[in-house]
Amino acid sequence: VPALRAAATEEIVVSIASSVGPFLDGASVHLQAASSSSSSSLLASAFSLAPPAVASSSLDVASSGMLTADNIKAAFSVATFFPQLPWLFLILLPNAEVTKKLMGGHTVVTLCCLVHFFIVSASIAQPDGTAPMAEFADVFDPSGDPQAAMVGMMRYPNFVSEEWSHVLTWDLFVGRWIWLDGLKRGVFSSHSVLLCNLIGPPGLLLHWATCLVTGKRMPGNEATEAEEQVDG
Repeated sequence: VPALRAAATEEIVVSIASSVGPFLDGASVHLQAASSSSSSSLLASAFSLAPPAVASSSLDVASSGMLTADNIKAAFSVATFFPQLPWLFLILLPNAEVTKKLMGGHTVVTLCCLVHFFIVSASIAQPDGTAPMAEFADVFDPSGDPQAAMVGMMRYPNFVSEEWSHVLTWDLFVGRWIWLDGLKRGVFSSHSVLLCNLIGPPGLLLHWATCLVTGKRMPGNEATEAEEQVDG
């Protein structure tokens, strides 16, 4: 049984790696001068996860044998380390063809979404779920102490795993948008993308500031522009 579970988890990681593999041809050549040690360590962390042990959950979710607490822990590591290489391309090689092939489509972001979805699904299958709903409701109770309630929620590993992968996925989604806007309008974006990776929303604010300082102005109304393209 342990061997079967290990093989199942390894299959998840290998499938993710193989999905982006075609985009990474020649990537090591592009990054060797800039960040060879960083990228190699990140890849090692992302794709050398130890096989999970047999879970001791009392809930029978073994139809697939994958929705276990140990696999949630493994998925947490994938959600943490897998996006880091794409970030390096966006920051260090924003105009390279390999970056455009890797991040121009939605493959990487979709894979991150799938990892998050797995964490949510596996958490629901656990006896305690992601976290007690009563405590989660306290976060949105304006008459109470929402911040304290949120701090309390951090006691639950499944909730931490869900929130962490949630944040990392949306940070990458916004960072990719900043990079695309920079390409479209000729705005330097590496510093903004870096800040987006580090602390999220301030990276978008820095991009707006860069647009104004460089005379590129803010992006227009995308909904109106889309309608014009359809009508045109």
